[in-house]
Amino acid sequence: MSESDRELVIVGVDSAAFDPLLEVLEARKVVTPAQLRLLDTEDSGADPQVFANRSISVDVLEQFQFAPEQVVVLLKGGEAGRAALAAAESAGAWVLDGADNTRGDDTVAVIHPLLNSADIAGAERRVLALPAAGAAMVAEALAPLADQLQGVEVLLEQPVSALGKAAVDAMAAQTARMFNGQEAEIDPAIGHRLAFNQLSSSEALLASGHNLSELALVHDLRRLLGDKVAVDATINTASVFHGQLANVRALMAEDVALDQVEALLRNGARLKMSERPSAQEAVGGEETLVGRVRQSLLNKRQVNFCAASDNLRKDLAINCAQIVHLLLKNH
Repeated sequence: MSESDRELVIVGVDSAAFDPLLEVLEARKVVTPAQLRLLDTEDSGADPQVFANRSISVDVLEQFQFAPEQVVVLLKGGEAGRAALAAAESAGAWVLDGADNTRGDDTVAVIHPLLNSADIAGAERRVLALPAAGAAMVAEALAPLADQLQGVEVLLEQPVSALGKAAVDAMAAQTARMFNGQEAEIDPAIGHRLAFNQLSSSEALLASGHNLSELALVHDLRRLLGDKVAVDATINTASVFHGQLANVRALMAEDVALDQVEALLRNGARLKMSERPSAQEAVGGEETLVGRVRQSLLNKRQVNFCAASDNLRKDLAINCAQIVHLLLKNH
């Protein structure tokens, strides 16, 4: 079967990542309108979507028949996402999980198209997972230092869009109410106001003091960097819609000169040096911004720097589109 005869099925039109993914797929001509199928749950009431000047209907997920020639991208989590995953895998389709349905499952290969796309050929199952957006960005930034890397500590400032479209809508509504002198309604699932706020954790804490997203970030980084690299992570939520920034502390195996580190980062794939990286500067771009490289005052083997990227467009949509292209073409 030729590449043009295969279908791309996207599950989850209501996801915050859906619009950026559709834009990237169209701009890069990964698939034609005839190859694209869109699905969502029966109660979603999703309207048809425009792709390459064609109107694409949104079919009902519960009634859809998956097939072996399809590549299925999951942007929907929860019970519906897990059911779609099981049905698509049972049908023999390739599945790319971008919604944490396979979180913590070591039988599923975590794939970053820039770092380990060759692992697709040896995947245990026809199910792959995108790394969490923060993990994709940090692993990309650390890749030039991998040979000397001993440990890494990440403080990720994630935007509200990392929590999903409902959180984006909630923060927009809270902002509007506050500008009108009204009290902002608080989502009980988060327990705090999103607008004009900064959260130490947007999720319930585990016994260790971490939350599940932090452990998922650690898990994905270790899968991408290797088990020999010690990893710890903290995720705060900043009151911005899009764009993420991480403070990264990299512990090297031996003393290393800053000019050498900067040279390695400057030559890293999809990295762009910036004196003072910001999340806003990164939004809409296709590179990870890296800057503020400095030696730790506590440890001569530790190098600190900042990384910023567009969490939806770059770290989810572009990475997803590249993996989809590989699956349609080679697998």
